[in-house]
Amino acid sequence: MRACAPACSPLPLTRERHLGPDRTVTLGARHNHSWALYVLGHFNEADEEIRLVADTYERRFGSDYPIALSAQQLYARIQHKLGNFEAAVSLMNDVTERRTNSLGADHPFTAASRKVLAELRENPRTAP
Repeated sequence: MRACAPACSPLPLTRERHLGPDRTVTLGARHNHSWALYVLGHFNEADEEIRLVADTYERRFGSDYPIALSAQQLYARIQHKLGNFEAAVSLMNDVTERRTNSLGADHPFTAASRKVLAELRENPRTAP
């Protein structure tokens, strides 16, 4: 995680210190932090953070839980940006299948996963 000036503490660390690492609000803060790192192009840091979040979500709620799948989808996007194109497609394929099975084929999250998967398959080097 990125070093911060003494006067500030990244929100995920503050939540973890006060609430514990496995609390839902801590995980949400870390998940959001991962997304912010991804958007800012800090892919290695985002990768570290989202792996921890995804593993904890899966352990606590199960692999088909919607927020666990959201973390896995972000993990796939990060893998793509790190140049791991085959891993990204494999992860998105898994997320899409799990979302289809748990949420249904017509759910908006399932549709979003299908779209990302299609983009990765069509042109893996430029997809989101």
